[in-house]
Amino acid sequence: MGLFDFFGRKPDTRHDPGPVEEDLDEPRCHHYMLAHYALRGAAFDDPLACLGILASPDAQRFLSHLLQSVSEHCKEREPRPDFSAERLAVHKVRVGRYPCAVVEMPRPRATTEAFFVAAVLLADPKGGMSESEEIELRYFILERGFVLGGPPRTVLCEWTSEGKHVNYGNGPEARLELFVRAVEEMVSKS
Repeated sequence: MGLFDFFGRKPDTRHDPGPVEEDLDEPRCHHYMLAHYALRGAAFDDPLACLGILASPDAQRFLSHLLQSVSEHCKEREPRPDFSAERLAVHKVRVGRYPCAVVEMPRPRATTEAFFVAAVLLADPKGGMSESEEIELRYFILERGFVLGGPPRTVLCEWTSEGKHVNYGNGPEARLELFVRAVEEMVSKS
Protein backbone atom coordinates (compact mmCIF):
# COMPACT_ATOMS: atom_id res chain seq x y z
CA MET A 1 0.00 0.00 0.00
CA GLY A 2 1.50 3.35 -1.06
CA LEU A 3 1.32 6.78 0.56
CA PHE A 4 -1.61 7.90 -1.55
CA ASP A 5 -3.61 4.73 -0.87
CA PHE A 6 -4.23 6.06 2.63
CA PHE A 7 -6.17 8.98 1.20
CA GLY A 8 -8.78 6.74 -0.40
CA ARG A 9 -10.11 5.58 2.97
CA LYS A 10 -13.30 6.84 4.52
CA PRO A 11 -13.00 9.49 7.28
CA ASP A 12 -12.64 8.21 10.84
CA THR A 13 -15.69 9.48 12.71
CA ARG A 14 -14.88 7.86 16.06
CA HIS A 15 -13.19 11.03 17.43
CA ASP A 16 -14.40 11.94 20.93
CA PRO A 17 -14.46 15.74 21.31
CA GLY A 18 -14.28 15.41 25.10
CA PRO A 19 -16.35 17.19 27.72
CA VAL A 20 -18.11 20.43 26.82
CA GLU A 21 -16.34 23.30 28.57
CA GLU A 22 -17.38 26.93 28.90
CA ASP A 23 -16.54 29.42 26.19
CA LEU A 24 -13.69 31.88 26.56
CA ASP A 25 -13.19 35.54 25.63
CA GLU A 26 -9.67 34.95 24.27
CA PRO A 27 -8.31 32.04 22.21
CA ARG A 28 -6.20 29.48 24.03
CA CYS A 29 -2.55 29.84 23.09
CA HIS A 30 -1.99 26.11 22.51
CA HIS A 31 -5.13 25.64 20.44
CA TYR A 32 -4.53 28.72 18.28
CA MET A 33 -0.78 28.22 17.80
CA LEU A 34 -1.09 24.54 16.89
CA ALA A 35 -3.65 25.16 14.14
CA HIS A 36 -2.45 28.51 12.83
CA TYR A 37 1.34 28.19 13.16
CA ALA A 38 2.90 24.86 14.15
CA LEU A 39 0.94 22.54 11.86
CA ARG A 40 0.93 25.12 9.07
CA GLY A 41 4.71 25.51 9.32
CA ALA A 42 5.26 21.76 9.13
CA ALA A 43 2.88 21.46 6.19
CA PHE A 44 4.49 24.23 4.13
CA ASP A 45 8.07 23.25 5.07
CA ASP A 46 7.70 19.75 3.63
CA PRO A 47 4.21 19.08 2.25
CA LEU A 48 4.82 15.50 1.13
CA ALA A 49 6.45 14.44 4.42
CA CYS A 50 3.78 16.17 6.52
CA LEU A 51 0.87 14.55 4.71
CA GLY A 52 2.71 11.25 4.71
CA ILE A 53 3.11 11.24 8.47
CA LEU A 54 -0.45 12.44 9.04
CA ALA A 55 -1.60 9.46 6.95
CA SER A 56 0.54 7.05 8.95
CA PRO A 57 0.19 5.29 12.31
CA ASP A 58 2.70 7.87 13.65
CA ALA A 59 0.26 10.77 13.22
CA GLN A 60 -0.55 11.03 16.96
CA ARG A 61 3.15 11.01 17.89
CA PHE A 62 3.82 13.74 15.29
CA LEU A 63 0.95 15.87 16.61
CA SER A 64 2.13 15.31 20.17
CA HIS A 65 5.59 16.56 19.18
CA LEU A 66 4.06 19.66 17.57
CA LEU A 67 1.97 20.28 20.69
CA GLN A 68 5.12 20.03 22.85
CA SER A 69 6.81 22.62 20.61
CA VAL A 70 3.80 24.89 20.98
CA SER A 71 4.00 24.45 24.76
CA GLU A 72 7.48 26.00 24.72
CA HIS A 73 6.09 29.09 23.02
CA CYS A 74 2.96 29.27 25.20
CA LYS A 75 4.51 28.50 28.61
CA GLU A 76 4.32 32.12 29.80
CA ARG A 77 0.65 32.48 28.89
CA GLU A 78 -0.58 28.94 29.53
CA PRO A 79 1.57 26.56 31.59
CA ARG A 80 0.16 23.54 29.70
CA PRO A 81 -2.52 22.80 27.11
CA ASP A 82 -5.99 21.83 28.24
CA PHE A 83 -6.03 19.03 25.64
CA SER A 84 -3.68 16.30 24.50
CA ALA A 85 -2.73 15.08 21.04
CA GLU A 86 -5.06 12.12 21.63
CA ARG A 87 -7.98 14.57 21.39
CA LEU A 88 -6.93 15.42 17.82
CA ALA A 89 -8.37 13.28 15.03
CA VAL A 90 -6.78 12.95 11.61
CA HIS A 91 -9.09 12.30 8.67
CA LYS A 92 -7.53 11.15 5.40
CA VAL A 93 -9.75 12.38 2.58
CA ARG A 94 -9.63 13.50 -1.02
CA VAL A 95 -10.36 16.99 -2.20
CA GLY A 96 -11.24 16.42 -5.83
CA ARG A 97 -8.32 14.37 -7.12
CA TYR A 98 -5.93 15.63 -4.43
CA PRO A 99 -4.91 13.93 -1.17
CA CYS A 100 -5.83 15.88 1.94
CA ALA A 101 -5.30 15.46 5.67
CA VAL A 102 -7.88 17.09 7.92
CA VAL A 103 -7.00 17.55 11.57
CA GLU A 104 -10.04 17.82 13.79
CA MET A 105 -9.28 20.02 16.78
CA PRO A 106 -10.93 19.91 20.21
CA ARG A 107 -14.06 22.06 20.31
CA PRO A 108 -13.12 25.71 19.87
CA ARG A 109 -14.00 27.78 22.91
CA ALA A 110 -13.11 31.25 21.57
CA THR A 111 -13.23 33.22 18.34
CA THR A 112 -10.42 32.28 15.87
CA GLU A 113 -9.89 28.84 17.39
CA ALA A 114 -10.19 26.07 14.78
CA PHE A 115 -12.75 23.34 14.31
CA PHE A 116 -10.76 21.78 11.46
CA VAL A 117 -7.50 22.27 9.59
CA ALA A 118 -7.01 20.90 6.06
CA ALA A 119 -3.70 20.46 4.27
CA VAL A 120 -4.33 19.76 0.59
CA LEU A 121 -1.42 18.41 -1.46
CA LEU A 122 -1.80 19.76 -5.00
CA ALA A 123 -0.29 16.71 -6.63
CA ASP A 124 -2.17 14.12 -8.57
CA PRO A 125 -0.88 10.78 -7.27
CA LYS A 126 -1.99 9.04 -10.47
CA GLY A 127 -0.11 11.48 -12.67
CA GLY A 128 3.31 10.76 -11.16
CA MET A 129 5.78 13.38 -10.02
CA SER A 130 9.37 14.16 -10.91
CA GLU A 131 11.94 14.74 -8.17
CA SER A 132 12.52 18.30 -9.35
CA GLU A 133 8.82 19.17 -9.26
CA GLU A 134 7.90 21.59 -6.48
CA ILE A 135 4.94 20.36 -4.53
CA GLU A 136 2.23 22.90 -3.82
CA LEU A 137 0.01 22.87 -0.77
CA ARG A 138 -3.10 24.73 0.31
CA TYR A 139 -3.89 25.13 3.99
CA PHE A 140 -7.45 25.85 5.14
CA ILE A 141 -8.94 26.43 8.58
CA LEU A 142 -12.55 26.44 9.67
CA GLU A 143 -12.55 28.90 12.57
CA ARG A 144 -15.09 29.78 15.17
CA GLY A 145 -16.52 33.16 14.29
CA PHE A 146 -18.42 35.81 16.16
CA VAL A 147 -21.69 37.65 15.57
CA LEU A 148 -22.87 40.13 18.19
CA GLY A 149 -26.15 38.76 19.50
CA GLY A 150 -26.36 36.30 16.62
CA PRO A 151 -26.23 32.55 16.20
CA PRO A 152 -22.95 30.63 16.24
CA ARG A 153 -20.86 31.21 13.14
CA THR A 154 -17.93 29.59 11.37
CA VAL A 155 -15.40 31.35 9.16
CA LEU A 156 -13.53 29.67 6.29
CA CYS A 157 -9.94 30.88 6.06
CA GLU A 158 -6.75 30.00 4.25
CA TRP A 159 -3.09 30.55 5.03
CA THR A 160 -0.92 31.01 1.94
CA SER A 161 2.66 29.81 1.56
CA GLU A 162 3.71 33.46 1.88
CA GLY A 163 2.13 33.64 5.35
CA LYS A 164 -0.94 35.64 4.36
CA HIS A 165 -4.19 34.86 6.20
CA VAL A 166 -7.17 35.05 3.82
CA ASN A 167 -10.69 35.24 5.27
CA TYR A 168 -13.38 33.93 2.91
CA GLY A 169 -16.26 34.84 5.19
CA ASN A 170 -18.99 32.58 6.51
CA GLY A 171 -18.05 28.93 6.47
CA PRO A 172 -20.15 25.79 6.56
CA GLU A 173 -21.55 24.17 9.66
CA ALA A 174 -18.68 22.56 11.61
CA ARG A 175 -19.11 19.05 10.23
CA LEU A 176 -16.28 17.19 8.52
CA GLU A 177 -18.08 16.43 5.28
CA LEU A 178 -19.29 20.03 4.89
CA PHE A 179 -15.81 21.42 5.59
CA VAL A 180 -14.24 19.05 3.04
CA ARG A 181 -16.86 20.11 0.47
CA ALA A 182 -16.12 23.81 1.12
CA VAL A 183 -12.37 23.19 0.73
CA GLU A 184 -13.00 21.31 -2.50
CA GLU A 185 -14.99 24.26 -3.85
CA MET A 186 -12.11 26.63 -3.00
CA VAL A 187 -9.49 24.37 -4.60
CA SER A 188 -11.58 23.88 -7.75
CA LYS A 189 -11.78 27.67 -8.25
CA SER A 190 -8.00 27.87 -8.71
